[in-house]
Amino acid sequence: MSDFESDSDSESSAPPPPPPPPGHRGVSSNTSVTSRDTFPEILRFRAKRTSSRPPNADAAGGSKYGANAVAEEELEIQMTPTLAAMKHGRAADYEDRRNAEGEALINDIENAIADEIEMDLHNEAIELNLEPDDSTLDASYINKGRTVHKSSRGTKKCFGMLVALLIVGGGVAAALMFTVFAPPTASVDKATTQEEAAIAIDDPAQEKPSSNQPKQEEQTTAPAQTPIDPPSDSANPQETAMYVLQQALPEGSYAALSRSGSAQYASLEYILNQDAYVYDWEGISADDKTATRNFIQRYVLTTLYYAFAGSDWDKNENWNTKLGVCTWYGVGCDGVKYGTAAANSSGEGIVTSLELYENNLKGTLIGDLAALTDLTDIEFHSNSIKGTIPPAIYGMKGLSVLFLDDNYLFGSISTSIGKMSKLSRLTLSDNEMTGTIPSEIGNLRNLVMLWLFDNEKIDGNIPESLGGLNKLEALALFNMALTGSIPSSLSKLSALQILKLENNFFTGALPLGLYSLSSLQVLGVAGNANISGSLDGIDGLTSLRELYIGYTTIGGAIPSSIAACPDLMVFSAPEAKLSSSIPSSMGSLTSLVALDLQNSGMSGPIPSTLGRLGNLEVVSLSKNEFTGVIPSEIWEGWVSVKEVDFSENSFSSESGLTSSISNWKSCEKLNMASSGIGGYIPTEIGAMTSLKVLDLSTNEISGELPSEIGNLANTITELVLFSNNLNGTLPTEIGLLRGLEIFLVNENAINGKVPSELGLLSNAELIQLDLNKFSGAVPSSFGSLKNLKELNLQKNYFTSLPTQLFQLEYLEYLIADYNKFTGKFPDGITQMASLVEVHLAYNRWTGTIPKSISNLANLTVFTANNCQLSGELPSSLGALTELETLTLTRNQLSGKVPASLCDLGADIQVDCTVECYCCTKYNCTDL
Repeated sequence: MSDFESDSDSESSAPPPPPPPPGHRGVSSNTSVTSRDTFPEILRFRAKRTSSRPPNADAAGGSKYGANAVAEEELEIQMTPTLAAMKHGRAADYEDRRNAEGEALINDIENAIADEIEMDLHNEAIELNLEPDDSTLDASYINKGRTVHKSSRGTKKCFGMLVALLIVGGGVAAALMFTVFAPPTASVDKATTQEEAAIAIDDPAQEKPSSNQPKQEEQTTAPAQTPIDPPSDSANPQETAMYVLQQALPEGSYAALSRSGSAQYASLEYILNQDAYVYDWEGISADDKTATRNFIQRYVLTTLYYAFAGSDWDKNENWNTKLGVCTWYGVGCDGVKYGTAAANSSGEGIVTSLELYENNLKGTLIGDLAALTDLTDIEFHSNSIKGTIPPAIYGMKGLSVLFLDDNYLFGSISTSIGKMSKLSRLTLSDNEMTGTIPSEIGNLRNLVMLWLFDNEKIDGNIPESLGGLNKLEALALFNMALTGSIPSSLSKLSALQILKLENNFFTGALPLGLYSLSSLQVLGVAGNANISGSLDGIDGLTSLRELYIGYTTIGGAIPSSIAACPDLMVFSAPEAKLSSSIPSSMGSLTSLVALDLQNSGMSGPIPSTLGRLGNLEVVSLSKNEFTGVIPSEIWEGWVSVKEVDFSENSFSSESGLTSSISNWKSCEKLNMASSGIGGYIPTEIGAMTSLKVLDLSTNEISGELPSEIGNLANTITELVLFSNNLNGTLPTEIGLLRGLEIFLVNENAINGKVPSELGLLSNAELIQLDLNKFSGAVPSSFGSLKNLKELNLQKNYFTSLPTQLFQLEYLEYLIADYNKFTGKFPDGITQMASLVEVHLAYNRWTGTIPKSISNLANLTVFTANNCQLSGELPSSLGALTELETLTLTRNQLSGKVPASLCDLGADIQVDCTVECYCCTKYNCTDL
């Protein structure tokens, strides 16, 4: 590991190539330039299991699937379609959309420069003096107890302040002479890895001094640089380069040139000794603008290549070749983006944009980028960039787009950001930044997009000054630790289209002024448990497409004026404090795609007008008090639906599935558990050929399971029908459901023999047949259920277990008590080493308990009471060190319970004929 690397985040990479032999000018790359990839659009909604719950939210209810409750899935859509389109389309696609809506918006941004002349002059005056770095880490933030969104990234370390070498007296001149005139050493043993070169001196918070360097004295500011005289006519490239770079680079970046462990040093060594590009050194020495610019651009980009381990990039076509920088992957020139039709056309070759997103960039951000004075667009999102943002970046006043989201950046946002007056799009989201949102962001009057979300350690209030950003269209501050009230000044943002504030710690009422933002398309405040208010006034949001108010105390009725939002696609209010019934006017929201009212306090009948919502894909009305009959218009009209959850309601038993269910051909999940419905399962269920999960448990459904269920063979994985009034026999077509993993038909009145075709369910993990009227032998085909973990046969009329069953090596729970099993104790059970619980009680087993029972090392529960077992208890029972419950009463057993079981503290019940010094609580006359 390099002395300059973090010991938790570093990765080694190949060192720079050794210097070429004398006269060699390098080899150009023949790799063709490829067009950059585009991000896929997120076009649909998904119900997903959330990684953390909003503050003070109740735990999700469990499904009654056997012994282990499965958490209910909740509809939580945080990366909304509108926001996702912006995220993946980024500047170009979003600009196109804005152009389509009106060129006046773009003209406003350009004209704003003139409006800010006075501010720019003030900023220029400030810039004449070096300012101390105001982005130091705030280590005193309060841990809010939130679940870390990116816990898999590991612990990140914050580095201390820069330790600089203090040079005094006449040593200053000698040191500077050596720096200026000594050519960089080009030997291989001096070469460093690109990760080492990634540490740049321009950001003190990222420096880690080498252990083999002389001890340095700490100082709070970098030492002043002694100006270099302009190069003479006879100056060599080294002298010329050092002079030009001193004028162009931030002070810290220039100082790094003299240190062999920096990307700056590696870059200049490459340019002077290896680069095959032909530099116009005479022109550079004569201060020719074009020649000087070309040199600075190649130097900065080469430094970037070493700083970010360029050889490991996914795409690095033409980088560090003799070709012009405008052909290098991701480099845009003269205002034209890389990869567009106009790229590489004749122009001045001025670098204006860097698009290196999703390209495996690893290392720390370098302030050298500030030397690219014409740069307007930096897109480095979705990489592995770490460290803090260098102060020099905040000084790039010409920058319009800065995308640094989805990296590993830490530290606070500098107040100097307020000087970046041309900035229109800023994304620092999905990092590990701390501190507060600086009020100086309110100075960025050209800002259109501001994303800071998924920085879960940024706390404090939303600055009131953000209300002055009158061009702001997207403000995304969700999944943070923000507190206080939502400022009413946000109601002034007349251009705002997206406001996402979910999962923070805001308090107080939702500002009523927000309902006056007629351009607002997305409003999200979900997961702020102490946000209150109502939906009165929502009719002012005439452009609204997505509304997220779940897990808040926003309450009251849904106003009938909701119909004034005709473009509404998402209405999400799980665990809100709503009341009353669904207004019939919601039936006019024909654009609605997702409706989530889970556990929101709703009641009354579902209006038939909802049947008009033919675009609905996801619906959750669970855990409410909806009553009456489910309107037939619902079954007939929801032709696009994919997921429906009506569970835990109070519908009439006259309500139930109808033949119109055949219209739901796109439905993948239908949950009607504990909803109160009755009726029967229609044969048209076979038309739901996309169905994966069907849960009709705990209802009043009667009749037989139709054979058409076999039509779901290609999709269904969970069939949950327990606790109903189903009767008749199981159809043999059940064996066609080869992908079925969960099959629960317990607590019904199904009779007859279990079809042998059930043994064809090779993917099944859980089968529950208990509390029915099955009879006869358990099919030998059950021996083919290789993935089965639980088999429940309890309380039926089964007569025998097949020996093939004992081949199931993954079976953990065998529940077969209360049947009509006869014959000798099934010794084959002892071959099933994965068994955790075995229940054989209330049957007619005879014989002895085998010594081989000690093979069941994982056994915790063994019950075989009320049988006809005899003989002595095997001493091998003492090997069952995991045993918690042993029940063997009402048999003819003898012998004694091994003392080792007593020592485990197991709950042991045996007859008086068995010796047991720890079984003191049983009653010999009543066992």
